[in-house]
Amino acid sequence: MVYLTWAGVNTPAAKRLRFIDDVEMPNELAKRWVLREADPQLVANYCQQLSVSPLLGRMLALRGLADCAQAKTYLSSSLREDLPAPLMMADMVSAVRRIVDAIKSKEQIGIWGDYDVDGTTGASVLVSFLRAIGAAPIYHVPHRIEEGYGLNTEGLRRLKERGVDLVVTVDCGISNAREVAAAREFGLDIVIVDHHQPPEEMPPAVAVINPHRKDCSFPDKGMCAAGLAFYLIIGLRAKLREVGWFKNAADPDIRHYLDIVTLGTIADMVPLKGINRTLIKRGLVELANSTRPGVVALKQVAGIAAGAVSAGQVGFRLGPRINAAGRVDYGIKVVELLTTESSEIALRIAQELEAHNLERRAIEAQVLEPALAQAQAAMSGGARHSLVLAGAGWHPGVLGIVASRVVEKFHRPTVVIGFNHGAGKGSARSIRGFHMVEGLRRCADSLEKFGGHEYAGGLSIKPEQLEEFSAAFENAARQMLSLEQLSPLLEIDAELDFPAIGMPLMRELEILQPFGVGNPEPVFTTANAEVAERKVFSAGVRYRLRQAGRVLSGVIFGVGDDYPGMPGEQMDVVYRLTENAWNGTTSVELKIVDVRPAEAEVSSFASRVLS
Repeated sequence: MVYLTWAGVNTPAAKRLRFIDDVEMPNELAKRWVLREADPQLVANYCQQLSVSPLLGRMLALRGLADCAQAKTYLSSSLREDLPAPLMMADMVSAVRRIVDAIKSKEQIGIWGDYDVDGTTGASVLVSFLRAIGAAPIYHVPHRIEEGYGLNTEGLRRLKERGVDLVVTVDCGISNAREVAAAREFGLDIVIVDHHQPPEEMPPAVAVINPHRKDCSFPDKGMCAAGLAFYLIIGLRAKLREVGWFKNAADPDIRHYLDIVTLGTIADMVPLKGINRTLIKRGLVELANSTRPGVVALKQVAGIAAGAVSAGQVGFRLGPRINAAGRVDYGIKVVELLTTESSEIALRIAQELEAHNLERRAIEAQVLEPALAQAQAAMSGGARHSLVLAGAGWHPGVLGIVASRVVEKFHRPTVVIGFNHGAGKGSARSIRGFHMVEGLRRCADSLEKFGGHEYAGGLSIKPEQLEEFSAAFENAARQMLSLEQLSPLLEIDAELDFPAIGMPLMRELEILQPFGVGNPEPVFTTANAEVAERKVFSAGVRYRLRQAGRVLSGVIFGVGDDYPGMPGEQMDVVYRLTENAWNGTTSVELKIVDVRPAEAEVSSFASRVLS
């Protein structure tokens, strides 16, 4: 990487964080502007073999695509051509065989979904598919407060009492060996579908579908539980075809389940590359055209008009409403919403989710304020590599969101813990370079239990363990993170001159969509842009910027009147590109990410990229 500068803004306005669900807010910490390096030979290969421009070739190279074959798959994202076979996944054969046997013998199947977004959406996929092929599954989603995360023996026993013979878990179960063993003793078979990091020894289930298993040769490890549920129904449909199940009826078109898979995958913030990208690229089309009553109602309460749905709308508008049920009420409502055939019931539940989301935001604000105050005090008290924040009565449903907000502001691995009735539940969020599960593993002696992913985790802790855990977590962060990694990177894909920016460039960049985690929206920089106009408004600052004889509009949110850039001044600016429709015309606008005073020594990178 080429370091352009170490720059940032340290003004009262820049320090003022405003949280708007669908707008990215600036980070107050000084950022390291970094121009990403692309292999010139790889870029040349893409340009020649894929017939793309030098800029698009560079974008492909920067997305970690190792060769033209990978780049071609990325560009096509074909369900038929680009998805690996389900049977490549460990235990898929056993899972499919057991479920199909249950379907044929009319055993009662139970679906146990986690209360989080990919658990509820993944459960909805399985419930909908099983109903479509003639089964009548029942489902259970544990209450976050009353039952907690994962399987519990009493809940499994109640399912057995309701006549269930087989339980399929979604987004949980991988860490529940004891509960799975207990279920076997009272005659309940378990199939686990989970994407969390597995323990050394698998639970004693009939099958464990988890691509992170050491013995799993499936090439893509990045799917969430909703994606794994979709892969399971691919395998089920193939097996049911084989046994002649559909000889008197049409088999389901599994593409129609991608609207639900898309909701879970984007909202769970797994990387939108590989299989996830293939599923989501088609899934957004299904989501836009979905007639599923729950999806129609959810879009209605979220204010999403008919037509194309973007990944951003899913992540910032639909996802939070789905997640709100499990955070402040009961996640089972999401499964009811997405599996009902009644438009009236769907609208009622969607309106309840809207109310829960408003409640979630109010609860979040109540926890966020003291959490930020604790974090500020900790940061002011000396050099910190991590933050452990805790409070009595903090609602467990918003701890993950609050942890994310703290990371946005302070760029430190953060654990936020709420103590209720003498027990502590925590959510953790991380930064690049700090694998959260590994960090928590180094603190295991101070925790009751923990789990999660590279960038997120959850834990249980006793009040008397808090001080010891905080010290151990800080020690782990100091071992795993350098001082340089504590400053947020602002990675830049390319430098552009304003005359190159227009609708043709926007159309060219569309092929990279959908954007999200793991497939970020391209970030550009332009040097020596003159501020022609400047206007402060309620949500930020608008500019008119002039460079190389071209004037473009730009906007940055979450800042105020003292944000840099006065008329006549020269700035270097980092931005993304967006389309702005006004009075029947469409133009390109800059979504400004950061600015700095213009520097004299500017590379001629733009001419090299765009030539």
